[in-house]
Amino acid sequence: MTPQMGATSETTNTPLQEARSLFVAGSWERTDAVYERFDPANLQRSTGRFSMAAPDSIDAAYQAAAAAQRGWAAEPAPRRADVLRRAADLLEAGADAAAMRATSDMGKAVRDARAEALRSAAIFRYFAGELLQATGAVYPSASVDTTLMTIEQPLGVVCVITPWNFPLAIPSWKLAPALGFGNAVVWKPAEAASGSAVLLTKILSDAGVPPGVLNLVTGKGGEMSQALMQHKNVAAVTFTGSGAVGTRLRQMVADRNVKVQLELGGKNPAVVLADADLPDAAFQIVRGAMLCTGQRCTATSRVYVEREVASRLHVLLVDEIARLTVGDPFDERTDVGPLASTEQRDTVGGYLDLARSEGAEILVGGSLGQGCFATPTLLTGVSPESALMRDEIFGPVLITQEVDGFEDALAAANDTEYGLSSALFTRDLAKALDFVRRTESGVVHINRETAGVEPHVPFGGMKGSSNMHREQGTAARQFFTTTKTVYLRTTRP
Repeated sequence: MTPQMGATSETTNTPLQEARSLFVAGSWERTDAVYERFDPANLQRSTGRFSMAAPDSIDAAYQAAAAAQRGWAAEPAPRRADVLRRAADLLEAGADAAAMRATSDMGKAVRDARAEALRSAAIFRYFAGELLQATGAVYPSASVDTTLMTIEQPLGVVCVITPWNFPLAIPSWKLAPALGFGNAVVWKPAEAASGSAVLLTKILSDAGVPPGVLNLVTGKGGEMSQALMQHKNVAAVTFTGSGAVGTRLRQMVADRNVKVQLELGGKNPAVVLADADLPDAAFQIVRGAMLCTGQRCTATSRVYVEREVASRLHVLLVDEIARLTVGDPFDERTDVGPLASTEQRDTVGGYLDLARSEGAEILVGGSLGQGCFATPTLLTGVSPESALMRDEIFGPVLITQEVDGFEDALAAANDTEYGLSSALFTRDLAKALDFVRRTESGVVHINRETAGVEPHVPFGGMKGSSNMHREQGTAARQFFTTTKTVYLRTTRP
């Protein structure tokens, strides 16, 4: 692990974002109440001041969305597709600036942030193509003079609530289909991602999204939730974040006919069998656990390894962690930047303290650095009942446990309230297919890290990781539209 932790570049020059961060009915606005964000790699450097949306601002955003939605839905799908395609072009052309903004917001290594910006462009481009696919269906009718068919229509106004860990990609995979299929949007990003949200909103406006169709409201989520969820114009909510917040949001609309999509946390296991390619498994696992500083809902956090190869895998994992460059996120050579905030640093620090108090063996790492930095950490000797094995830590902390075979590993991997992603490393095809069938996760990887998704396939979890509405791919069409059944009878003269 290259010892650059805590160092930050003095040459970065991300513009300070002013407080005019509310975008309502096509105009940028500000409020008297503002909050300030600081670079997590250098807590002395402000990265922006942003407006705190009050209930009247949120009401205005919903009113603007409702007024604009019908006209937007009436636009032919190819025209809406053109807007998404232009947004993709603008994202690609401005990928460096978008990466700098995302890195300033939450400390993601700029190399990964650039890849995220390009991935976001690919998402908009994918949904531009998806809008041109066949929709609806024609069915046989029992009546000779009736044509029976279905058509898809937008839901109306969608509330989009996004997290800070992927400040460009996660908003893109919600906004692109929500807008593309003819809905209007009120978007509430995480506080820490406000700068990236402003940038992406400007891109979409420049791409041709009409005034009122996309509205951005920034501020503290807890203080805004009532106004966001209780508004009469909200037809659907799509949320990515913690399980506790997701459950609360769902309860807030439970007595109304509001469609809800929740993507929540993960405690993702990797199972390593004795016949696996161990060096490759170690490389994949460390990537899954440590990149993005472990702040991914799909990050690898638990490893179950057959006892006979556990010692060798531990050595390989330590070696792979040692190869990581931890430091200035604006440096192209950096693999792992800081945690996103002082709050996240304190959370991870609390789990490291718990590991020491419970007598866990720290094979590498286990400490905090300056600012929001934390060392990539590998633990073993942790009780299966420990909070370390149960909670989503959301940091660069990986825990291994030894098991006596495939069945023990599978049982341990499934012993969690979460069910987002899982991985198996083996050369045994029969066991691989058995794992695919029996693992309790919505995403399964064989001989791959648990993180990593592609935009044209469904994404989502099982158990406490999701409410079963999938995102991305054709699943996005299913969520962001509703089906209308049409009986068309032709009368004879």
